[in-house]
Amino acid sequence: MQLSVVAARLSSLRTGCGLSMKAAAQTAGLNTSTIFRIEHGLVAPRESTVRILLDLYGEGEHAGRLLSLLREERVPGWYDAPGVPLGLSAYLELEGRAQVIYTYCPRHVPPLLQTPAYATSAVRAALPPGTPPEQVAGHAGLVAVRQEALDRQQGPHLWALLDRQALLDPPLDRPEERLGQLDAIVLAAKQPHIAVQVLRPAAGTGYLYQGPPFTILRFPEPDWPDVVALHLLHAPVVVEDRRRVEEHRQAFARLSIASFPVAATPDILDEIRATLPG
Repeated sequence: MQLSVVAARLSSLRTGCGLSMKAAAQTAGLNTSTIFRIEHGLVAPRESTVRILLDLYGEGEHAGRLLSLLREERVPGWYDAPGVPLGLSAYLELEGRAQVIYTYCPRHVPPLLQTPAYATSAVRAALPPGTPPEQVAGHAGLVAVRQEALDRQQGPHLWALLDRQALLDPPLDRPEERLGQLDAIVLAAKQPHIAVQVLRPAAGTGYLYQGPPFTILRFPEPDWPDVVALHLLHAPVVVEDRRRVEEHRQAFARLSIASFPVAATPDILDEIRATLPG
């Protein structure tokens, strides 16, 4: 199974770069037949070959992710499908294992709370201009798959901190879509395993977080330490360093204290909803 997943990923990355098998082989110093056999799962590629190809496809920094499958060090999951960005795959695996998810996104609604319309608009805004609609739809569809975990009986607990400005200025043009996103958050906040807080204005709290959006993941296994994911421009960066994880725990705690209580969230969202047309 692992070999077929590696083959599908390498094939997808090559075609995504607009390279023919012949062009990829020539640039990588390989035979075209070698590329064919690798991409059809007929032969297990050498690790050095995988590294060469990933460098060619602009994914060299994520080589370890694919090599772990080649070595059969882990069982592939849905996050290893060719349509899932390789740089996002490792984070999605961790998110799927988490027991508690703490997240703060200063400028946008966290993916686990996004409606399909919001997810599509957010993906379109983040990808380069001219990205094919089917690629936008594919990336937006990942959000829906991630949200399925919250519907499981033994799914994770989510604690999300939202900025008012992100709610007032979503990447949505249609009034009904803006209202739909607010209603979706209200509905989510009523779930016993989801806590949503809205930050107070910084002028009144004395605390201003100055860093990228981040998520802290806590796992059910007692020997698995928390990790923090920094949501940077191209892909999340997972940080395991305990000192930095603790710094973000403290930042989340201070942001939570600087927010309105969980019980006030429905009233705040209703207040924002009343200011929107439609």
